Amino acid sequence: MNVGVISRPKKGFSANGDSYVIEKIDQKILISVIDGIGHGVHADNAATKCVNTIKKYIQSSEDCNLIILFNRCHEALKSTDGVVMASILVDAPCGTIRYAGIGNIATRIIGMKNIYPIPRGGIVGYNMPAVKEYTYPYKRGDLILMYTDGIISRINSDLCIRLQNLEEQTIAEELFKQYARDDDDATLLVAREEST
Repeated sequence: MNVGVISRPKKGFSANGDSYVIEKIDQKILISVIDGIGHGVHADNAATKCVNTIKKYIQSSEDCNLIILFNRCHEALKSTDGVVMASILVDAPCGTIRYAGIGNIATRIIGMKNIYPIPRGGIVGYNMPAVKEYTYPYKRGDLILMYTDGIISRINSDLCIRLQNLEEQTIAEELFKQYARDDDDATLLVAREEST
């Protein structure tokens, strides 16, 4: 899996409340994008605690169950202001992506058919509803975008298609230049499994 990512704090802040995790689990890849509620140190602490909880769960789990993953994060983050997050588990050999999301992290799968998973409302660590996991088709070469609300939410799919021959980091940089806001922490992640 090739990944390009840009993550930076809100203008005027040194602590970034956004974070992400990319972990290989057997032949699958887990990607989580996290946005700590608010800005600055408190948001950064919540996001960091969430990342550590995800990594701890992965180390102790044979397979990654996204519902259990979110529930573990919810319990671990109750002493914080919480986070919003989206997680995908890419199983390229089986041609699937499993998805779960709470809050306003945008996820898009751009390929022959564009897929826009819809997250549930709520905050992990505060008022998280029951997590639902969805499975979508995935083909090697499909472009995966995940981004926080520091990115203007309406990224043009046609632009992504025009950029898809570029490397993932270059795509992330081009989209970030056009769509990132200065008044919030911002993270944009682009991932793609090479087509065979």
